[in-house]
Amino acid sequence: MVSLSNVRFGKTNNDVKVLQSALIAAGFSIPDGATGLFGPQTRSAYAAWQRSIGFDGSAADGFPGCSSLTKLGARAGFHVDCQHPGSVAKSAVQYTRSTGIGRDRDTARTFALEACERTAAPKEWVTGVGNDASLLTLIERESRFNANAVNQSDVNATGPRQADGARLNCSRGYTQVIPDTFAGNHQAGTTNRIYDPVANIAAAINYIWRRYGDISGVQQANPHLPPHPY
Repeated sequence: MVSLSNVRFGKTNNDVKVLQSALIAAGFSIPDGATGLFGPQTRSAYAAWQRSIGFDGSAADGFPGCSSLTKLGARAGFHVDCQHPGSVAKSAVQYTRSTGIGRDRDTARTFALEACERTAAPKEWVTGVGNDASLLTLIERESRFNANAVNQSDVNATGPRQADGARLNCSRGYTQVIPDTFAGNHQAGTTNRIYDPVANIAAAINYIWRRYGDISGVQQANPHLPPHPY
């Protein structure tokens, strides 16, 4: 069994090694071999696999999706689990706000680094080079480093009011995830509180992997481009 959530760019694990072995066996070159690290060589090989099964354009970006990975598994003899292992029911999401959290970049950096550790995301998403700390750029743009931020005026502001006084589907927290996104991408070992900084950021990281493949595909996280919803 290979978990889709494990075969993400920048991750190192046995599922990546299985993926790499399958690609090599199918004739796609990974010069360093099946190292277990999903780096540029593996991305290039996977993009070639995607093209070979009819994907093109942005659909052949080298980042595994459920469909392409399932087809590779059928060829190589492994099953694929596409559901995120830490997901919870939307009804399990809690709306208690956090207390005593400063609204500044350094505080957000501490929580973001912990979220990266929990999700095995590259810490470069936070540390970056110079001002290119992409995850912190996203947090600043989404919430201005306010862990208790809630948007009660956009299209998501629907549904019954919750314990925080905001409507059910409002986007919340550092990364402004909606409850559906938080629940479906919840990181095992973190709380079910959508305002919890680590849980909120971790869910956003998992969502970015599932939708974009890598944070480099998220304009909202790019300090050199104008803000854009993600």
